[in-house]
Amino acid sequence: MISNPYPLTRLGYIPDTDERYYSFISRGKKNITKVIAFTPIEKDGNKYYNWGFGDLVKHETTGFDIDDKTDSNNGDVKRVFYTVASALSAFYEINPGATVHIKGSNQQRTNIYGKIIARHWTEIEPIYVVRGFVNGQIEPFQEAVEFDHLLILKKNVNL
Repeated sequence: MISNPYPLTRLGYIPDTDERYYSFISRGKKNITKVIAFTPIEKDGNKYYNWGFGDLVKHETTGFDIDDKTDSNNGDVKRVFYTVASALSAFYEINPGATVHIKGSNQQRTNIYGKIIARHWTEIEPIYVVRGFVNGQIEPFQEAVEFDHLLILKKNVNL
């Protein structure tokens, strides 16, 4: 599944917030620094790690921010997605029992993530449990369903 991802750099861990960050450089038409974040969130009384990524941008107050709304059009979308997917493996090495939450910055992006999962299902299914949230319920992943968000858990842990 993960063919030729960009080299991933672990940026750090923030103990107070339990956040983990990784970065890589998208080397398409331009060199664009991308950041992947695993940020804890609580939803319906359950703790998840939101899996987000985007362009690294300067921010006046915090120094930097992740822009997950920009479409970079850098010509390397597959390699970027493979790199983001490789971060999931790195995250689970540290947090094997965590449930990862995926929700795009809009419904179209969430649907794209679902299509990518469906396309690589034979490689994902042996390793991960994938569920989707739809109509207020958690359901097994199905390609044709438009989920509000997705949940991923490394196998051998109950979801």
